[in-house]
Amino acid sequence: MDDTHLEQLARSGFGLEPTSPVVPMRSGNINRSARFDADDGTYVLQELNTDVFTDPDALMGNTERIVGCLEEANQPAMRFVRNVDGGWLVDLDGISWRCYEHVAGVAESALQTPEEAQATARVFGRYANAIAELDLAEHLPGYHDFDARVSTLEQAIDDDAAGRLADCADSVEAALRTVDRLRLAPSYAAWAEIPRRNAHNDAKAPNCVVGEAGTRTVIDLDTTMPGTVLADIGELVRSATRAIESPPPETLMLQIEAVNRGFLAGFGHELTDAESAAMLLAGPLLTTENAIRFLADHLDGDVYYAGRTPGHNLERAQAQLALADGLIEAIETAMAI
Repeated sequence: MDDTHLEQLARSGFGLEPTSPVVPMRSGNINRSARFDADDGTYVLQELNTDVFTDPDALMGNTERIVGCLEEANQPAMRFVRNVDGGWLVDLDGISWRCYEHVAGVAESALQTPEEAQATARVFGRYANAIAELDLAEHLPGYHDFDARVSTLEQAIDDDAAGRLADCADSVEAALRTVDRLRLAPSYAAWAEIPRRNAHNDAKAPNCVVGEAGTRTVIDLDTTMPGTVLADIGELVRSATRAIESPPPETLMLQIEAVNRGFLAGFGHELTDAESAAMLLAGPLLTTENAIRFLADHLDGDVYYAGRTPGHNLERAQAQLALADGLIEAIETAMAI
């Protein structure tokens, strides 16, 4: 869609008058966005990918409750703009669009130091605390169902839809070895016993915007729904370790401990015995989950994640697998000591 159509969407759909060109933003993996200025601030128009989010009304119902809850808890929150009819979405040529105020600040791609890891993890812990009692719809069932993700990979291997299996057989074998290694871990069984809690479900560094005054705003709320807070801890561990080059086990453990301390301090709820037993496994398990999702999508022909090249999702998978193996080594070393 061209700039003229987007400007008209802002005017007729959301009652906003652009005072600058509508400029496409760096796209995420799922939704496309464009940014523009108006008299009272900067806004973002975002296309909601309904191939992924098949129940947009449930998603935006969750979002409305989450934002209201964060505001009541005096936590920084995204602000969405209602359409001219009082709803949240505008349908244009079969595409659902929403609008929100741009969150100014910096969102790092990874957490470089234990101090950064602890601070960001604390914000996501406070977020989980604030939304703990909300009645949210699970609009993406099984989002962090590890066994289901493994089954999806196995199906992608069997189908080999894009004819890529022969060229990435080593990576497929490495992924399956890592899955087996995790399933043999003593704490893996505890995952079946952890309670369901509301969680962000994509709690990574880029989804926390740090403002000029040091405020930290959690963004990308679309995956917030019932799940497990261990998924948030695992994603934060992944964010806190992915930028470290050839890290020794003790360096990885410093980052893991910083995430755990920060999240639990912000969360404020006592974990169950099962959650405590499974917590150390959260980092490698969520990292492996990311790896097998990238790998399955590579085998399927890049139908879910946008890739810069035909091999981009394979490269992503390989990087995640290397990190997962490092995290497993670090945890095994720490437990042995």
